[in-house]
Amino acid sequence: MMTKLSDFSPTFPSGYIAGSRFLTHSLFWVGYYILFSIIWMKPDIGYFASFFLEFILMPVRILSAYCMIYVLIPGYLVKQRYRLFFGHYFLLILLAGALQTIFGYFFYEKLLLNSQASSLFSVSGLIRNCILVNTTVLLLGTAKVFQLYIQLQNDIENKSNGDTHDYIEVKSDRAVHRLKTDSIAYVQGMGNYVTYYLVDGDKKLVYGSLKEAQKQLPAHFIRIHRSYIANRELIEAYTQEQVTISGLTVPRGASITDAELSLTSAS
Repeated sequence: MMTKLSDFSPTFPSGYIAGSRFLTHSLFWVGYYILFSIIWMKPDIGYFASFFLEFILMPVRILSAYCMIYVLIPGYLVKQRYRLFFGHYFLLILLAGALQTIFGYFFYEKLLLNSQASSLFSVSGLIRNCILVNTTVLLLGTAKVFQLYIQLQNDIENKSNGDTHDYIEVKSDRAVHRLKTDSIAYVQGMGNYVTYYLVDGDKKLVYGSLKEAQKQLPAHFIRIHRSYIANRELIEAYTQEQVTISGLTVPRGASITDAELSLTSAS
């Protein structure tokens, strides 16, 4: 079975805020701010002006970029919902361009430069701001897609080397149990606990979250509901409301597509 990009559900590692990724992102945005402040610097209106302009426009660009890499890409592009992806992408750029135009008009043109310009919106100004936002969003979006591609290649390489995550270890009833992943039908999350339902009818109650459980499991275990992870290879039937796995029926989330459940699309 070939691993596909749609098998991946990007998640934040534990300690994200205190970890190196937060520092990396912070350094990137500081460098971005300084670089573009220097690029747009105009000595005739003062060196401070470009730094002030970038400062008031940065929040819109940062929010737009993270909306792309943590919402649009994992929520639509990875799941092959291309129409929704490009539709939301267009709306994101248009809204961000409009916000950037408003901030630039009131806080830069009026407040700093004391400009007498009376028109808030112009077609050329809106297009220019949309292009500027789009440049940032495309840069970060491309980096995110490349990251997912590398992750996909590593997963394929690991499988070719025999690293298929055949077993996982879970702690239940004060004992560590080694479970063969092929024997797990589905996993149910219940607050601070998850239950592993096995094909032989046994089950293991484990302290932890559903997100942590999914990190241990191979790619063919997919999140089919906010409270359930299913072994796609053991799915026997599915409807719009539920999924049958090894004779057991569990609910299906409204956002889950048939392509995510199909073995044909995963092969």
